Amino acid sequence: MTGRLPAQAEAVIVGAGVMGCSLAFHLARAGVAPIVVVDRGDVGQGATAACAGGIRAQFSTEVNVRIGMEAKRVLAGFEKETGASADFRPVGYLFLLTTVLERDEFAEHVRLQRTCGMDDLRQLTPVEAGALVPGLRTDDLTGATFCPSDGLAGPNEVTQGYAAAARRLGVRIVEGEEVMGFLTQAGAVLGVRTAKGEVRSASTVLCAGPWSGSVARLLALELPITPSRRQVFVTGAFDALRPEAPMTIDFHTSFYFHPEGDGVLFGMGDPDQPDGFDTSVDWHFLERVNAVAAKRWPPLLDARIKTGWAGLYEMTPDRQPLVGPVRSRPGLWVAAGFSGHGFMMAPVVGRCLAEAMLGTTPAIDLEPFAPDRFQTGRTAPERNVV
Repeated sequence: MTGRLPAQAEAVIVGAGVMGCSLAFHLARAGVAPIVVVDRGDVGQGATAACAGGIRAQFSTEVNVRIGMEAKRVLAGFEKETGASADFRPVGYLFLLTTVLERDEFAEHVRLQRTCGMDDLRQLTPVEAGALVPGLRTDDLTGATFCPSDGLAGPNEVTQGYAAAARRLGVRIVEGEEVMGFLTQAGAVLGVRTAKGEVRSASTVLCAGPWSGSVARLLALELPITPSRRQVFVTGAFDALRPEAPMTIDFHTSFYFHPEGDGVLFGMGDPDQPDGFDTSVDWHFLERVNAVAAKRWPPLLDARIKTGWAGLYEMTPDRQPLVGPVRSRPGLWVAAGFSGHGFMMAPVVGRCLAEAMLGTTPAIDLEPFAPDRFQTGRTAPERNVV
């Protein structure tokens, strides 16, 4: 939706990705009105559109484990809640571990995850892991973990589902409108300014994903969020992987793959890549991915590559998001820096942040994500980052 901006709102959300739309829905459902969401592009067409769609609770920190567990529950009932399908498929997540250190660290994570209630989580031998994915090479593995209730969901389906449900509740989503500045008084943030006008608001929330740091600089505010390119490739029709096969992650190299339609979606991180907003596809990088695939899942080399794209992670120093009030700028809130986990966290973080903004105690404590934690030293890094 485009057009004239309202002059006043109870909440303004900058960014109409999955996080912004989830927050808008949960605030509106709680009775907050009016709400305006502003995005320089279209709904869900930024970082959300490029993500691989994974949903998991296999994390190394308790807060992320609990968010992942709740996200699976929410997505299983998403259609009842929003009227739209999330395309949630609990195919499972299989982590492959190469070194003894990886095996021991994941064993520690498993103990935490089971304490949180992940009763279906399994530690596997290399042979057992190989039985889940035909063609998988496991001779150099030290172990694996598998959670069958983890899985995949549709980034577009979830984002558009939240957006449509929010609109039905009266939320105004303005697309194609870039935030040019903020309204401030005595250090407090009172709304936003765009080319079409100003919107004054009691609360302003920054949900601009990898661009959140750039937007925050309009306030002379430095957020420790760095954009990092991730490349994804999809094969044509390929029957070497059954549709119910798990999301499989070679943790040592970050190579991953999962069923996608009648083909396979796969990718890998690049530790040598400089930070930045480049979202072009480096087809030479595919050669490096194939070299890893040849050692881990050789059948992939027989597939025809149909397409590829690149998106952006929004990385923070401890690989945890920034969620909550920005205490140095009263009236400003942030939900960004999810370090590759924004899609899977958005259904729960959107609800919990809405609760915090309304002055109630969130169902899951967001204090580990406090935006000022690097100044106070209260950090707990997430180690299960792909």
